[in-house]
Amino acid sequence: MKIILYLSFAIIITLVTNVSLADPLDRIIARGSLKVCALADRLPFSSRKGNPKGIQIELAEEISKELGVELEITWLRYRFHARKAACDMVMEAVSKKDDDAEKRDIEGARPLTRAGDSNRKNRNTLPPQVSIPIVKVETYLVGYDENIKNKDSVDKLKGMSVGVMNRSWSHMLMQKHGVHYRTKFVTEAELMQGVADKEVDAVLVSSMQYWWYLKNNPDVKLSVLKNFDFEREVSLNVGVLMRGPDHVTVVRINEILSNLLDQGVIENIYASYGIKYVAPN
Repeated sequence: MKIILYLSFAIIITLVTNVSLADPLDRIIARGSLKVCALADRLPFSSRKGNPKGIQIELAEEISKELGVELEITWLRYRFHARKAACDMVMEAVSKKDDDAEKRDIEGARPLTRAGDSNRKNRNTLPPQVSIPIVKVETYLVGYDENIKNKDSVDKLKGMSVGVMNRSWSHMLMQKHGVHYRTKFVTEAELMQGVADKEVDAVLVSSMQYWWYLKNNPDVKLSVLKNFDFEREVSLNVGVLMRGPDHVTVVRINEILSNLLDQGVIENIYASYGIKYVAPN
């Protein structure tokens, strides 16, 4: 595996413009490597230290193995520099799964814009394309049971202190309802530690970070309120972002991901990190 240090990243990318150009499948095969962008320190998703590697790195290894090429990782420090990195893929992007096949563009993926137009003169100008969804990421209200029991709506959080990420949708939700909140936390890992240390009564975090924290802190007895009313859809189907792919690339990557789903490989990767896998819908 080739390892390159690069100072940047993008986590969940739904719109990417002015990105560095990536190669279509034939050039990836000819080059002998799949270039993937990943944050250097973002477990459970990726880690430059390599022990563990991270979910996204293990998934990227499976994809590159199926393609018969090496995995070349461009390690990034800041997410906002990802568009300047010469990567073929970013391993996390919001994806949609349509029941109406007529709305799908290529093999079930719902593109940001059309990526399969073979009539374009310069394939490198093709826009980013998101793969089929491979996992569902949920949002949890987390806290000690005595603090969150029966707090099944935002209004019932009044009188509590809730940890949120600054300028996030959860931040705006707390503001809207006049709930006391704290935005000192920079990452979801900090949110989890903050509620564990009782700096706040509850936090709003992704399911991934919740399960990862419990795996590494089994003695901390934090709970999830499963029937909490967020007043909006907060779950996301997540797939893989391909940078400027052609039709053949999208079809092949989706085929690989579909097979990995059917074989239980992706679910097993998540399970190895203590994360309860939820299939996309």
